[in-house]
Amino acid sequence: MQVCDGKCNGARWGVIFDVDGTMVDNAAYHENAWIELGRRHGLPITGEYYRMNIHARSNDKNVQGLFAGKATPEMIERIGSEKEAIYRDTFRPVIAEMPGLTDLLEALHGEGVSCAAASNSPLENVDMVLDELGIRKYFSVAIDRGQISRGKPDPEGLLTAAARMGLPPHRCLVVEDSHSGFQAAENAGMKYIVITAGADEEEVKQAARAAAMHLDFTRITPAALAALLD
Repeated sequence: MQVCDGKCNGARWGVIFDVDGTMVDNAAYHENAWIELGRRHGLPITGEYYRMNIHARSNDKNVQGLFAGKATPEMIERIGSEKEAIYRDTFRPVIAEMPGLTDLLEALHGEGVSCAAASNSPLENVDMVLDELGIRKYFSVAIDRGQISRGKPDPEGLLTAAARMGLPPHRCLVVEDSHSGFQAAENAGMKYIVITAGADEEEVKQAARAAAMHLDFTRITPAALAALLD
């Protein structure tokens, strides 16, 4: 199949990448950060609680859940910021890309395909991944939780990314690893593929409408992605 030069059937297209669990395999570091936060504040956060009530959700929802919906905006900001600082302090020294990520981004860039990052995570976390991996140059758009009013599974972040790339939703392919991300893509009217290496097995089972599934990025090409949109 002939590789598109950023176009499929004459139309430009783009790829919107999730960050946590997709670009990097960091779920264990987020889980441990929440457990450490719970230890510091006497909150009953266990691994099971994290997987059932926190994973892949935005901090405003997580903190409200921990405090039975009674958390003030100040509490949400303070506790969420503390948790993210714990996460960054522990993950930054060992950060590594999901295998094949930079090679795929370089190939997409060479074909003129627009790329965006869209995450439920705060700006500091997104910046850490893009900068520590040296991949910021490949993204024309980067959406963090602070830029939108509603996180995934709401489609706002994906639709905002598409609009900033100047593309209609149906010309964007989403790369995700979580159930909330799958739902966001479906709600946005976008096809999506799943990266499974850092994903929760139970959440992957919810990706019934995925256009494709891959362990990591090592076998993904621009041509293969273009074919999914065509």
